[in-house]
Amino acid sequence: MVDKQVYFLVTVDGDLRMGDVIQQRASVEAMRSIHADLGIIGKTTWFINEIDFMWSEQYGDLLLSLADSGETIGMHDHLDTNFAVSYTEIFALMRQSRQQVAEFFANAGREVHLLAHRNGCFQQSKAAYRAAQELGYRWCSDVWPQTALYARMVCDKEMPSPWRRLDKDEGGILTDNSMVPLNGTPWRHDTHNWLDFTSTRGHFLQVPVTCAPFIEWNRMRVAIDGAGERAFLVLDTHPYDIQNFETGAIDPRKVSDLASDLRRVSEELDAQFIRMDQVPSLWPSLAVG
Repeated sequence: MVDKQVYFLVTVDGDLRMGDVIQQRASVEAMRSIHADLGIIGKTTWFINEIDFMWSEQYGDLLLSLADSGETIGMHDHLDTNFAVSYTEIFALMRQSRQQVAEFFANAGREVHLLAHRNGCFQQSKAAYRAAQELGYRWCSDVWPQTALYARMVCDKEMPSPWRRLDKDEGGILTDNSMVPLNGTPWRHDTHNWLDFTSTRGHFLQVPVTCAPFIEWNRMRVAIDGAGERAFLVLDTHPYDIQNFETGAIDPRKVSDLASDLRRVSEELDAQFIRMDQVPSLWPSLAVG
C-alpha cells in the first residue's frame, strides 16, 4: 500500500504488427480477456492505429465492442510509417484516420468522441501538435519521462514478420524526453511547449507514459514518490506484447505475466484504474486549459 492516491491508466496502442489477421484478432481478444478477468473492462484506453491497420474496415466488430463496453477510444497515428514530416503531410494523414473512424462510429449509430491522441513511437513535433489541435484532440499521452528513444516503424511486406523498428544507425527518429522528471503528474501545453512539465495552461492535457510495454516497478515507485497528493501512472501496451514473436500465436506465459503485474498494481498500490477521459475531473487544476 502507498500513502497517496494512485490512478492507473492501462492504455493499448492498436498496432497489429504480428501474425496473420486471425492471430491479430486473437491478440486483441486476449488483451480484452485479461482486462475482463481483472474487472477493468470500461476502465481502459485504446489508441487505434487506423493509418497502418484500417480498423474501421477490418476490425469493425472489435471497435464496436470497445466503444460499447465504455472504453475511451483515441487515435494512434504512426506518422513515421508514412515518413510524414511537413505539417501538410501530417495533417492530411491525421485527418484521414480520424475521419474514417468517426464515420464508422456514426454509421454504426454510436456517439464516440475522439478526443485522445498518441503519436506513433512517442514522437513529438510542432507540426503534429498543430494538426492534433486543429482536428479537435484534447488529451495526449506521448511524453515518456527520463527516456531518449530512436525509433521509426517500417514494413517490408516480403518478410515473414514485416514490421520492424529502425534504431539510431538505421534512420530512427530521436525523441528526447530525458529532461522531464518521472513524477506521475500531468500538465497542460500548447503546440510548442510539450516538454514544459510545469505548465498548467494550454490546449492539451498531457498524461505522460510511465512504463512501456511492461510494468517497471522501479519507475513506478519513483513516479509515485515524486508525485504530489495523487499519482497518475500510465502503462502503454500493445496486443502483440502477448504474442509469440516467432509464430504470432498467443503466448500463455506473456498473458500470465501481464495479468499478474496488473493484479499486483491493484493489490500493492491500491490503485484505481481509470480511462484517459477521467483524468481532467480527477486533477481539477488542469481540468480546463
